[in-house]
Amino acid sequence: MTAPAEALLWVLVLEDLLAPEGLEGLDEADLDDALSRLLAPLEARVDASTQPTVVAWTAWRPQSAIASARRPSSWSRAARRLEALLYRLAAQRPALHLLDLDAALAADGVEAAFDARNFYAAGCRFSRKGLARLAAAVEPVLQRIAAAPKKVLALDCDGVLWGDVVGEVGVGRILLGGDGLGRAHRDVQRAARRLSQAGTLLALASKNNAADVWEVFDRHPDMALTRDDIAAWRIDWTEKAANLMEMAKDLDLGLDSFVFLDDNPFEREKMRLALPQVTTLEPPADVTAWPGFIDSLDLFARFDSTPEDAAKAQQYRSRAAFADARRGATDETSFLGGLEMEAQSAALDATGLARAEQLAAKTNQYNLRNARHTAAELAALAASPNTIAFLTRLKDRYGDHGAVGLTIARIAGDVAFLDSFLMSCRVLGRHLEAWILSRLAVQLRDRGVRWLFAEFRDSGRNAVAGAVLTAHGFAPWRGADGDARRQALAGLSPIDGELYLVDLDTLIIPHLDLFNAARS
Repeated sequence: MTAPAEALLWVLVLEDLLAPEGLEGLDEADLDDALSRLLAPLEARVDASTQPTVVAWTAWRPQSAIASARRPSSWSRAARRLEALLYRLAAQRPALHLLDLDAALAADGVEAAFDARNFYAAGCRFSRKGLARLAAAVEPVLQRIAAAPKKVLALDCDGVLWGDVVGEVGVGRILLGGDGLGRAHRDVQRAARRLSQAGTLLALASKNNAADVWEVFDRHPDMALTRDDIAAWRIDWTEKAANLMEMAKDLDLGLDSFVFLDDNPFEREKMRLALPQVTTLEPPADVTAWPGFIDSLDLFARFDSTPEDAAKAQQYRSRAAFADARRGATDETSFLGGLEMEAQSAALDATGLARAEQLAAKTNQYNLRNARHTAAELAALAASPNTIAFLTRLKDRYGDHGAVGLTIARIAGDVAFLDSFLMSCRVLGRHLEAWILSRLAVQLRDRGVRWLFAEFRDSGRNAVAGAVLTAHGFAPWRGADGDARRQALAGLSPIDGELYLVDLDTLIIPHLDLFNAARS
């Protein structure tokens, strides 16, 4: 695992900061005041740095169950107030991430994670087992800070979504719903649907007759999933690895975005050998453990959910429909003109920061520089008087695609630098980049900017983004060191890619007639 640069882990043991004696009689205001003073160094850290801070806290201490049988103990009240204050801080500071150690340690037994001998001998409250569990619990949090979650859960049908083989026993005799294993399979579907509602795409990869599978979806009363929950599917007798490759192409996603769940160990091993980029899960042997297994997966978990996350499946289905219609169109200009596209810019306010961070973290193909800004960094950029930053939203005949683009430009005098220019792959092919550049140019001219620099950093995956520059008036630039524009640029950003420049006074952007008048 590669941890984010300069990330800080603070292990907070409440008893090291607050003595349990003397808490009796304190009201919540008194507790908040005492705890706020103890958390002041943490608050100073997250206010002074945009680098990630992870607080792993525990309020566990030995207590009698009888003492809290009729009312919460003073220590329990202090623990709850600590949790509330920490989450209040995190809500206001995007660089702060929290880990409830008591919940993380409970899997192995909280009491076994602590060792009084270690505390009195060396000042460490944890046992060796507890330290190992602490490290294991912190690792996925640091991984998520450094990398975006997986995007697609590809599911087998027989043996996963329901028990038995539908093609052999029929819809009415598969194990689904009721009690026992049937209930477990329905709960597998419910767990998958929860992932879908949080933004994970669901796909079906099943060796089956398609009519049999869709009959279960349409007719079985205990199906928790519906057709609308499924973003892509391949239901046939082709090898599942080949089908995943086809679905990845349809969705315009990398295979490393996929997670594969199958009840057959032979199919799982074939997938690992054929497509090592795909994360192939090794589920528990007992199907009754599968709902909890899916719920506990860190692969799809994210720190924040946005309105766009809940609409992911419909957005990707719309993208597939757009691609099909475009392939059948004889006149592309007329086709695009008939989409009734309406673009709109949106500020990076509190509601937009989470989506902006998602776009910066996971957009690879249409991303000029691959600058992976955190929410805290984005908030600082948006607040700077020398920065223009906005999201782009798009609607068309295929639906509301939500916030699909992020643009950031830094300004120094009459020079600006395109810090971030990225767009979701699901809206490619609509010339939305033209509208975004036009909107940016208007704002830059209003600020007295004439020269706009852009940098292309070749990641091996973003060639489509590099092509936007020359197609919209930018030209390669290798100005002399003494050029005033280079000096201004040096104060805006270090450059290690290919540099391009455009004169905003002469810039003419094509394709703007494809877009309806939009509010900004």
